Amino acid sequence: MMRKYCPKLRSMIKGHDGSNSSNAATQTMEYAPGPAADQHDPLPTHQTKPNPGFAVVFSILLFTTAVGLLDGAKYGSLYVFGYIMVISYTLSSVRRGRLTKSDMGIKRAFISDIRRVWYYIGADALLFQIVPPTLGFAVAFGYLPEELQHMTSRLAADFAGVGGMSAIVGVLALTAVLTLMEELVFRVTIQERLRCLMGTPAAILVSTCIFGLVHTVGTGGSLQLSMTDALGVAFDGVFFGIIYAKTHNLAVTWFTHYMADVVGLLSLAFIL
Repeated sequence: MMRKYCPKLRSMIKGHDGSNSSNAATQTMEYAPGPAADQHDPLPTHQTKPNPGFAVVFSILLFTTAVGLLDGAKYGSLYVFGYIMVISYTLSSVRRGRLTKSDMGIKRAFISDIRRVWYYIGADALLFQIVPPTLGFAVAFGYLPEELQHMTSRLAADFAGVGGMSAIVGVLALTAVLTLMEELVFRVTIQERLRCLMGTPAAILVSTCIFGLVHTVGTGGSLQLSMTDALGVAFDGVFFGIIYAKTHNLAVTWFTHYMADVVGLLSLAFIL
């Protein structure tokens, strides 16, 4: 009976008397559990494809964003409800065992992942915030003052006022919370779910487009100003999406997003 059903056990026993020891070791390695071949594999292990629950919360986010775009004065903050619904769906999936913490990008490889994508972080959080491409377009086409006013209109701070510095501190504190929410919504949930459906590049593109449009809700201004602003935000979103796809680390993407916003805010404060 043992000969018939336990070839693995017999091969391991043979290895103890010196005969076939190399074969036994090889077979043991084949059957023994261990770390994955590629320890840097960023793909989640339990991520599932989009389901009806995701379709519902995704539709809610699209609807609240569209309403905000149509009437920003009245419904400019409605998209936050969409954020809350998406985040609640993700946290509920974790609680029910459909997703793991790893699927949410929660891991202990912050420093090593930072080293892997430092050039993306530097390019987005520093270079493209100090010299934003959107302001370059505005300068080239002669509407820089209008674009600056449009960009600052979505920030609850009067940088040029007497309380400008205290306003900046308040905005930076609020930004820490908002950037975490946005990474949970657009990278951890939307990008990862769509990745299972359409692949990584398309998922980054779709989530980035929504990410850019959300940032123009309630800002007013002409279509040209809104689209220029949305393009700049979407450009940042591409970097965030690539970083998350390469590391699958929420902390790294959140850090990059927050640093980009901090540098961008300080740059605006200096210009104004």
